[in-house]
Amino acid sequence: MFKPKPVLVVGGYGAVGRYIVDELHTRHPAIEIIVAGRSLERATALAGSFGARVSAAKVDLKSRDSIDHIFPLASLVVLNTEAGAEVAARASIDHGIPLISIAASVPVLQAIAGLDAEAEAANVSFITEVGLAPGLINLMARAIVAEVAQARTVDAVVQLGIVGDHGAEAVNWTVERSGEAGHSVRLEPKLSAIGSQIIPVDFSDREKMRYDLQVEEVTSSLALSPSWATRWLPSIAPFLIKHPGPLSKLEPVLKVIFGRLGPTGDAFALFVRASSDRQMTILQLRGSNQSRVTGLIAAKVAGKLLCSASHPSSGVSGLDDLVTLAEIMPDLERIGCRLEKHSNSLLPGS
Repeated sequence: MFKPKPVLVVGGYGAVGRYIVDELHTRHPAIEIIVAGRSLERATALAGSFGARVSAAKVDLKSRDSIDHIFPLASLVVLNTEAGAEVAARASIDHGIPLISIAASVPVLQAIAGLDAEAEAANVSFITEVGLAPGLINLMARAIVAEVAQARTVDAVVQLGIVGDHGAEAVNWTVERSGEAGHSVRLEPKLSAIGSQIIPVDFSDREKMRYDLQVEEVTSSLALSPSWATRWLPSIAPFLIKHPGPLSKLEPVLKVIFGRLGPTGDAFALFVRASSDRQMTILQLRGSNQSRVTGLIAAKVAGKLLCSASHPSSGVSGLDDLVTLAEIMPDLERIGCRLEKHSNSLLPGS
């Protein structure tokens, strides 16, 4: 009897990776999973918590020999790291293995997109934009533009807590993008739910998003909770990039403080506003634990790739080429996410 190869989750023991493994293990009881990364010890510890269907392996994406040793063992690679993403994508083409990338940095997304012709020629599927932003926020943008006749502009805002189980790469991404922006700016008209200040961040490749949505302008930005952090993070980001130690030491203290003051630092919110000459509509999605949400989305996409009936075409595709917001919302609601729509006005109190 034919036995399919395992799903390889690179970075599977990280903040997001453990949720990818958990969702895959729950959703697909017939498949095996390999948890892989540079630390065999950490991979083994996580694999041992799941039982016989989950094993561990060591892989270093800086070493093509290491990649070539482990990739052929898998039927699908879920790449939960940005470091070495392009090398891993090229290896997937060479070995004929589909790949899901969780990368959120535009240069990494563009590097993988540049392999579209090669992936198509090799009949290999790459899925990118799998996460909150890009990813879920793109699904929201498609849904809202479809409802607003002759939409001209789209504003996308991601609000994150400054503390929480975000994972090292997510924290680094936030600090680095804030440092690149250098300052916060006013969002007009403002969204009262996030305050008046936002950090302009190109997390979805705005030009690509503008083309896909067929609108005149797309803005994308980051807001932090508490709102005062939006103002000061861009100014101190260069220091934190050079000296990451203070933030890691301060985070446990901040968790205790914010835990006593109110909402958990794991809370997040996504806002997408579409405007025409006559109408303004806002979609707002709130939830907690962005790592779990990203893990769920990645597992959902993996299920699509594992199912031949819904397998996408070869080449590079985005999350919004595979699923719709309506299709994924039941899964998100299961873990506590809530979607709201406000039409013809800003959010209450704006």
